[in-house]
Amino acid sequence: MDRAFLTSLAVSFVFQAHALAKEFDFCTLRGLATHAADASVLWDAETVQTQTRQAAVSARVSDTPLAAYPISYVRMTEERDRERCGGMLAIPDRASRLIGDLLADYMSRWLVKSTQDCELEQSGGVQTGICGAMRRSITKRLPSLASAMDMTSVYLSSHMASALVAVLYDDEFWNQEFPRATHCVRRPCGEEVMAARVSFVRAYKPYYDLNNRFLAKNLHTVMGTLTAACHIRGTLASASAHVLERFPLELLFGRIRDTTFSAAIAALPLVDPKTHPMLAFVEGRYTGQFEVMREWRLPQPLAEAEATARDVLTNSLVRSGLGLLGGRSWEDLRGTPPSGNSQACPFFE
Repeated sequence: MDRAFLTSLAVSFVFQAHALAKEFDFCTLRGLATHAADASVLWDAETVQTQTRQAAVSARVSDTPLAAYPISYVRMTEERDRERCGGMLAIPDRASRLIGDLLADYMSRWLVKSTQDCELEQSGGVQTGICGAMRRSITKRLPSLASAMDMTSVYLSSHMASALVAVLYDDEFWNQEFPRATHCVRRPCGEEVMAARVSFVRAYKPYYDLNNRFLAKNLHTVMGTLTAACHIRGTLASASAHVLERFPLELLFGRIRDTTFSAAIAALPLVDPKTHPMLAFVEGRYTGQFEVMREWRLPQPLAEAEATARDVLTNSLVRSGLGLLGGRSWEDLRGTPPSGNSQACPFFE
């Protein structure tokens, strides 16, 4: 066979393989992801902002305390994504960086998915996870700040652990980016495959821990954003946040997120990946699933991590009085933007 033809065929094959490869490095993405359900690439920073903002102002949560956490998430992810690409959250090790990027992608996509599609009126629905937090806010009529704090504890615990479990089962990710020892080439995979993946995730843990300091330094960002969005009255909450940031909040967030990390690893043998809402089984391998909203009953380690996080955050922040400083009730928010005069709240401009 002609050598030139073989060379051309090889080049064509490499090009096609590259074109079909999924891009997992967040800081290289520029305007690549344009659709919420598109799993071919991670969401880039602009898409994260667009999708989370749309979720925060959607008709089903706007004018209610349910919007408080998504609103604060918009601002916090803007800060986080800036820090990921050259700031305090930058990860020099490529393997760890890709794990962190995929974890963040799962978490953002499923927060938006839950906010938009959770069946809030389903009385018999799961009471854990983001959907459970939203239902709890409705049934307990939690004011905006208490609702945001409750959802924060869920996001940092069961939501994050569920996403980390999904990362560990994402064959597309490991088979493309990591050594063969992590590849699942046929089912059932050997225990050594998951052990190799866990080894890489444990190596990522010191970089995962960087977020504890980031969260501790940005409590005032959350309060300022909620004030600007008319979910907090006055300036007392923002002023108190600056004071609280002088306390060892990094240890507080570290305790919650350490429990989350350990729970995800402990839950692996208990999880049937076919039931995991964030995963789809396509052509013999698992990959991310972002189209159909599903809930699942959390494995015990994840449920316990959520309970711990809610208790820790409640004890440390809500019971300190911060949760009561200017939070708006359900009745209060019926007359605020976006249904009212949007110019009164800079967030909605």
